[in-house]
Amino acid sequence: MLVSVLLAAPVGAQSAPIHDLVYLGVRAIDPETGLDAVRNIAVDGDKIVAVTEAPLQGRRMIDARGLIAAPGFIDLHSHATNFETATYEAKDGVTTRLELEIGVYPVKPWYAAQQGKALINYGASVGHNAARYFLQKGGDAAALKAAQNPDAIFSAAEINQPIPDDAYARLPSLIEAGLRDGAVGIGSGTQYAPGITHKEMLDVTRVAGKMRTCVFTHVRYGSLVEPDSTLESVQESIANAAITTACVHIVHINSMAMSDAPLMVQLMRGARDRGIDVSTEAYPWDGSVDAIRSVIFDPGWEKRWGVSVGDLQSRSTGKRLTQAEFDALRSGTGDDGVIMHMNTEATLTALLRDPLVLVASDAGNIEGPNSHPRSAGTFARVLGHYVRETQVLSWSEAIRKMSLMPAQRLEAFVPSMRRKGRLQAGADADIVVFDPKTVGAKATYGDAKRYSDGFQYVMVNGALVVDRGALVPDVRPGRPVYSMFGR
Repeated sequence: MLVSVLLAAPVGAQSAPIHDLVYLGVRAIDPETGLDAVRNIAVDGDKIVAVTEAPLQGRRMIDARGLIAAPGFIDLHSHATNFETATYEAKDGVTTRLELEIGVYPVKPWYAAQQGKALINYGASVGHNAARYFLQKGGDAAALKAAQNPDAIFSAAEINQPIPDDAYARLPSLIEAGLRDGAVGIGSGTQYAPGITHKEMLDVTRVAGKMRTCVFTHVRYGSLVEPDSTLESVQESIANAAITTACVHIVHINSMAMSDAPLMVQLMRGARDRGIDVSTEAYPWDGSVDAIRSVIFDPGWEKRWGVSVGDLQSRSTGKRLTQAEFDALRSGTGDDGVIMHMNTEATLTALLRDPLVLVASDAGNIEGPNSHPRSAGTFARVLGHYVRETQVLSWSEAIRKMSLMPAQRLEAFVPSMRRKGRLQAGADADIVVFDPKTVGAKATYGDAKRYSDGFQYVMVNGALVVDRGALVPDVRPGRPVYSMFGR
């Protein structure tokens, strides 16, 4: 009789599933549901399948006690394109990097070039500046090739000129075609092309309204003084959004409005309260990256930006400039890259505390120690400095600004974002697990090429790209992020 019971018992029993990977005893923070508790997390394939107090079994079991698990960070503003910089971004908790401020043109070749080669997820907007340059150069095959060279676009004489009348009518259809190719919104670096008329910017925003997408804009002016102030630029963006019903996202408000940035956010909040879809972002560093021979440093720049020559740091030598050095660079042909230190800690703190402001890096490819440290350490700096050290934000508030808020900004027109920015069953397995006692940026001004501390595990689409604090070699799990018109 005993034998028959033993034999029969397994027939009705259900064995517990064995998952691909399980994080055990981790402090799980999901910004959408408000979960902040010790849980076990199971991953199968590219999805999170359980976040639970119940015991779990996995082919790999990771003891994550004392660590925090969060959704992978989504960087809406990264100009970084190479694989090396992606390793710094992954070690900073970034699982998705998007080139939305300036964008790309044409769209299809840009996505095709990265297919199967990416460490983290990637995507881009369609570039207004490049599309208009294509038209200015004649709109033919040679012009298309020229439009794929950002250095040419932003240094060409055409930036100061309107699009020729006989070509202007093609601009909306070019941008619309880029959106239909899957571009994540429209990117417009208006300040970098003074020839963009107010009508042109309105017409570009009309395309966004028609296609139910967003314009990501580097606004027309960065200036504390009128005329041509940041205030006027923000008002233009709000007006365009109101007229067209498009969404408008104003990038890096900290480096466009300086000490007036909190006031600009108040304007946006007032607009949002009246149903206008406008938003913004900031990065947690006091300096921006600029080119001395750009329009940024046209005469009167000191008053516009609220800085002096001594606030400029050479990206070649790492030293602060003298007036003679500035003059030589301005009139010369050599490396003219500088970091302009124009924000105070008080301004950055006010921005990060504001519920409307999300975090984005404005990263670029890391070329050496004098690159901007935001490319390697933006997200870890928020966690280490503004959460643990100064307590400006809580862990959950910071994680929301770096994961759920970016996902929500996009999800109306980017379907995959409905599965990102969350730490819950059914979400994409883009997960970061970090040590709250050690997480922080190591990159600094003059020593930018340093990996962030504290990220023990970083997972992209269910594949570990950082394992026990070390980069995993020979993995390429990054996938393209498309709009609702893409594949």
